Amino acid sequence: MDQVRSSVNFNEQCSESSDLKLAAAFSSNALDQSCVNGENSVKVTFRNVGYSIDRGFFKKEKKFLLQDVSGDFYSSELTAIIGPSGAGKSTLMDILAGYTTSGVTGHVYINDKERDVSWLRKRSSYIMQDDHLQPLLTVHEAMTVAANLKLSSQLNVKSKEEKVKEILESVDLWAQKRTRTSGLSGGQRKRLSIALELLTNPQIMFFDEPTSGLDIVSTKQCILLLKKLASSNRTIICTIHQPSAMILGLFDHLYVVSSGACMYQGSVTELLPYLEEIKLKCPPFHNPSDFLLEVLSGEYGDYFEILQQKSKNGLSLKWRRQIQFSSYNAIDERIPPCSKSNKVTDSNIKEPSRICTGSYSTSFLYQVSVLVQRTFKIISRDKTLTLNRLLTHVLIAIFIGILYYGIGLEANDMLNNFKFMFFSVMFLMLTSFNCVTTTFPSELPILIREHFNKWYSLKSYYLAVTLADIPVQIVATLLYGFFTYFLTRQPLETFRIISFLFMCVLISLVAQSFGLLIGACMDVKNGVIFGPFCMLPFTIFSGFFVQLNACHSAMKWLFHISFIKYGFEGMVLAVLGYNRPKLPCYRGEYCHYRQPQKFLEFMDMDESSYSRAVMFLIGLFLVIRISAYFILRARVHKSRGNKRK
Repeated sequence: MDQVRSSVNFNEQCSESSDLKLAAAFSSNALDQSCVNGENSVKVTFRNVGYSIDRGFFKKEKKFLLQDVSGDFYSSELTAIIGPSGAGKSTLMDILAGYTTSGVTGHVYINDKERDVSWLRKRSSYIMQDDHLQPLLTVHEAMTVAANLKLSSQLNVKSKEEKVKEILESVDLWAQKRTRTSGLSGGQRKRLSIALELLTNPQIMFFDEPTSGLDIVSTKQCILLLKKLASSNRTIICTIHQPSAMILGLFDHLYVVSSGACMYQGSVTELLPYLEEIKLKCPPFHNPSDFLLEVLSGEYGDYFEILQQKSKNGLSLKWRRQIQFSSYNAIDERIPPCSKSNKVTDSNIKEPSRICTGSYSTSFLYQVSVLVQRTFKIISRDKTLTLNRLLTHVLIAIFIGILYYGIGLEANDMLNNFKFMFFSVMFLMLTSFNCVTTTFPSELPILIREHFNKWYSLKSYYLAVTLADIPVQIVATLLYGFFTYFLTRQPLETFRIISFLFMCVLISLVAQSFGLLIGACMDVKNGVIFGPFCMLPFTIFSGFFVQLNACHSAMKWLFHISFIKYGFEGMVLAVLGYNRPKLPCYRGEYCHYRQPQKFLEFMDMDESSYSRAVMFLIGLFLVIRISAYFILRARVHKSRGNKRK
């Protein structure tokens, strides 16, 4: 008991400690009366909430992760959901936050009314365990992007900048505003994740393991920040695994779960008396949270049924206490309380407008504009994605140009010219395919977090990613096509040059779309393994290894769906088609393929059509892009059900 009381007293000690900058947040400003009076406060209540999953492949059996638990979480309280691994903490958090909705039984109430998930997502934020941030953006840039997406587009730039500065100062990150997020410490990354969501002043905030991976100092800073947020009339709910006695004492309310059932709901100070009532006394100088986990794991006997009945599976409020504002009766003026003043006003706006209007704070086109700018900035700083891609295309083009130098001039080199064009198709296909396959899946965790917290719609994100990366791919492709075309000395006719380059671009964009499709379906590891395997049939039936007229009739249909075949034919026709005149034969008296038309007949391309190849590739590009979007949407929704429990 003394250990818990001493840890509770630590709250006041921390506010005066010089080594914690966040303690300065507890200033002498009086708490807003709307917070004290409970105006606009949010109470989260849940009754008989259950959740189960199916296990087994042939014989299905249900595993119950939650067993009809109940509870009450109030505003101005810092609530900790605590329990051993696999107890159901994250499952309960996902359900309360609206992250998991399918397969859930029971009821969740907001201020004693049935929860509207759409309403909840607009006025809450979910900070997940892993801090998925854009590593190539600075702290200030990340906040600015979030402000542009989460705040009303009617708000001018100056007002958004002031809000960004206020929040960064309040979480002690203003000094690191020019530091890239990849260079932040674990505690700083966690505070930035919180700052990004504070822009819309959410009334409810959910945190999944906010102290995971942090040292003791960073953990204290993080929990003090959450305490400060709770004192400003917010409802703060977080899961935590095994806090120290000092950290445990900072929480106002504990909700203990084990094997999917509630073992205790009440204040920290009442935890040990609660256990002592069933003759479970914490040893001297023992961390109360460690003792609690030992009890739940069965080291002192099986108390599961006793604790579940004693807490009435979360219905009992006997061990709760009212929040005392004497210790935390002030908040940092830079973090606004959740009150009626939660409106944005601006000199350019005639009437006040609420931050959350409609499904998202900004329009679809504005979201696309902001996301395109962010993606361009990331691409410009990613050497692997941009600089190396451009450099690779130029170097390979020069190498191939030297290797096949001048082969486009003579009839003797017709076969070598044919091989050069097939290599070009394969090179453009593989580079554009692999670039997206290895980079797009890494964006998925960031997309899930930002999309769930209502930053933007999935359509705007997908369109922005598509628009931002296409120009880079086109430039890289044109560089390769330009260098190789002139070094191999193909015919200097404008329409042939344009046709050749255009076909190169179409091939790379279709292959990039396939990479996007694979990236939307699989993670990086599986995409690298199965992606090239999916491309193998298109390569075999490209018309290079075997011609259509030599193939078995049962397999001829595969030629007609191979985009590599159409791209290859289009490239060959651009160089050799359209009644190209007879080629000179300088080496030897006889050249079998002096007539390009004769060579096309031998390769079964005499009836091929450049325009048909263009229409097929453009149509395939659109079909794959649209399909990739729907697959991505399904994967984003499915990821909620597959999230770690």
